[in-house]
Amino acid sequence: MLTVSNISKSFHYKPVLKNIHFSVSTGETTALIGKNGAGKSTLLRILAKISTPEEGQIEFNGNDLFDGVAAHRQGIYYCGHAPGLYPSLTAGENLYYFSAFHGCKTETEKINLVLQDFDLLDAVNEPVKVYSQGMMQRLKLALLELIDWSLLLIDEPFNGLDLSGQEFAMKKMHSWQNGKRSIIFVDHDIDRVLELSSRVMVLDQRSIVLDEPASFPDLASKITELMN
Repeated sequence: MLTVSNISKSFHYKPVLKNIHFSVSTGETTALIGKNGAGKSTLLRILAKISTPEEGQIEFNGNDLFDGVAAHRQGIYYCGHAPGLYPSLTAGENLYYFSAFHGCKTETEKINLVLQDFDLLDAVNEPVKVYSQGMMQRLKLALLELIDWSLLLIDEPFNGLDLSGQEFAMKKMHSWQNGKRSIIFVDHDIDRVLELSSRVMVLDQRSIVLDEPASFPDLASKITELMN
């Protein structure tokens, strides 16, 4: 599905990523973990074509991601740190607009069912600018239930969620692992990473220093050692 070859990136002449290469198969869930500043978010933004690498190539379903053909990026969805929502619109209006933007016009009844599932229906008529960080995060995740994606790039999906919200988000991520979709996510919790992913990559010193299946023996200890 995704092939990354020799990606390098610098900011203000300071290298952030150097010769990154890996591939992701259909149905695979890959966790990116590493110290702060290791380049995890930068790598996700490059995969989403929000940022441009100085070197290297990325292919998605056999097509060059940077060839300028929008159709070659179809199926990739990026969910970053920024809210990415219109603050003056309600939750329902945001979901309707963004699902339509991604080619999935959705009926109000279905939107309300999703909002109820994500415990947001009571605030359905309030502009999202009054939402808490946790509510905003749940709304961003709710959109993923309404649009078609085959590769999800998600940066810290549990950010801002309380314990029950984190448990709910984990259940949702498990439900998205249906063998037809691939997920690359950034997280810092080793136990959660090992539970959710089929594969773990550790970024350090601008490079991937570990790339193993989540079932690899004593993987938690190896990750902890690299993170310290």
